[in-house]
Amino acid sequence: MNLVKQKTDQAISILNELDIDIWLTYVRKTSEIHDPSLYFLMEDSWLTWQTVLLITKSGKKIAICGRYDVTNLEKIGVYDTIIGYDESIKTDLIKVLDEIDPSSIAINYSIDNVAADGLTHGMWLRLNKLLEGTPYLERLVSSEKLLAALRGRKTELEINKIKKAVEISENGHKKVTEFIKLEMSEEDIEKMLLKFTKEKGVTVSYPPLIHVGATTSIGHGKASSDIKVKRGDLINVDYGVFFEGYASDLQRMNYILREGEIMPPKEVVRAFETVIRAITTSAEKLKPGVYGWEVDKIARDIVIKEGYKEFMHALGHQIGRNVHDSGCLLGPKWEKYGNSPLMLVEENQAFTLELHVYVENHGYCSIEEDVLVTKDGCEFLSVRQLELSLIRL
Repeated sequence: MNLVKQKTDQAISILNELDIDIWLTYVRKTSEIHDPSLYFLMEDSWLTWQTVLLITKSGKKIAICGRYDVTNLEKIGVYDTIIGYDESIKTDLIKVLDEIDPSSIAINYSIDNVAADGLTHGMWLRLNKLLEGTPYLERLVSSEKLLAALRGRKTELEINKIKKAVEISENGHKKVTEFIKLEMSEEDIEKMLLKFTKEKGVTVSYPPLIHVGATTSIGHGKASSDIKVKRGDLINVDYGVFFEGYASDLQRMNYILREGEIMPPKEVVRAFETVIRAITTSAEKLKPGVYGWEVDKIARDIVIKEGYKEFMHALGHQIGRNVHDSGCLLGPKWEKYGNSPLMLVEENQAFTLELHVYVENHGYCSIEEDVLVTKDGCEFLSVRQLELSLIRL
């Protein structure tokens, strides 16, 4: 069974669970603006004219599209009914809605969930005009709960793709450890990883983030050509790939031993052990039925109690069709995160667990692992880094 068939079948189940009659996705010119929900509704082909893709609670899958897009949708083998139009989509859309007479119609808008916010303002205005004078205009609801479940609840096929992406990422991190040399710049390491990625026939899920030593800037900044490896540096690499459309996202740590050192300084060891303990303890809490903020709080409290500055990001985001997937977030109850940390963790969601602390004169110590929520807890998809990689140059 292909992925689109699996996910549209799953959507029907979720519609029944949420008691929503129809999920309506309204798009046009998808080569320009790609609604994130299309990953689950069609394979990689463009829709040119205005198109409505309907999944119903009763199990019907209906597409209304421009005449010249009919063939592409037929090839997918998912939609029971495909209606091609020439002049206007309105007549066929209203006819289909009249036949079903839905009491609720989920459309793709959301305040908090970017993956459920694919309906542009222009298309929202068009949809209002199409439905003007009908009872359906008052029956529109947000698809955010539907899409949070659809993206979050991974099928076995999706899980296997993520596992393969994780494996490739781990091999990339091993290459970094072998590759590092004194006076090598952050940009040099980035270029090596990009070359490795290309050789593997995949693409990065996010441009590699390379953080070398005490003067680097943690976060999403581009690798520097001026910051270079020296003894006593902590080197953090954040690297993930897409494998067949599914993402991984891992961070690994290396320490460049100074002359005469056998082990890193105690402040480096303490920082590393704090990060590991925070990830371990939060992973023990991560299971279906807990709130995202509860998992984040465990790790955050450990870091603060140890006297480090609070990390100013969420402990974990979902991974899937995007490296930062939407829905439930393992994050604090901050305004910028909206409702995401207040959502419940579900089985078969895939998350990162990541945090950092700063070590004076050495740099940032940060680990990121990928995990899958199981029936009773979570399992690590990556081989955990439990010891700091020591490099003598």
